[in-house]
Amino acid sequence: MPTPDYEALLDEAIAKAANHKKWIDARFENIKIVSNTKVGQVGQAFVESLCEALEMEYSAPTDDKGKKLNQSPWDIKILGKEFELKTATEDVSGCFQFNHIRYHRPYDAAIFVGVAPERILFDCRSKADLVTGKAGRLVSMEKGANASYKYTRHPSLLHPISEFGTRVKALIDTL
Repeated sequence: MPTPDYEALLDEAIAKAANHKKWIDARFENIKIVSNTKVGQVGQAFVESLCEALEMEYSAPTDDKGKKLNQSPWDIKILGKEFELKTATEDVSGCFQFNHIRYHRPYDAAIFVGVAPERILFDCRSKADLVTGKAGRLVSMEKGANASYKYTRHPSLLHPISEFGTRVKALIDTL
């Protein structure tokens, strides 16, 4: 039996699964080397820093002793309202897939941060608009299940990050 070149075989497999060429040397290329499970942490840290920079009062969920919680029905409270926060990178078709939106958890609204190779986009929607479909169609992430949904957005349906403060405040005023 021949001895395969294991490293070459793995290099070939990695090349087949490599990021789309639009991410090569892009401004935000490094988000593609962050594990999928940590992209949400990037979004969380970004939105917290953005709120600070915009002087918008915010807090993260904490336990009774003030320790930051990793698991909570909401991710960030901004100006007294609880938000679910979802972060996604632009896919090869040019859209964003915001995953694991859950209706059954208590929160007031959601913020969607989309990271494209050269720009940051976002949207914010009330939970009511998500649940009723007014914000757009959500698709179940698991056939036959109704616990977790995917929200697909084309960049034309999102806003430049420079409008974050104005749009989040306007949404909060309607809640």
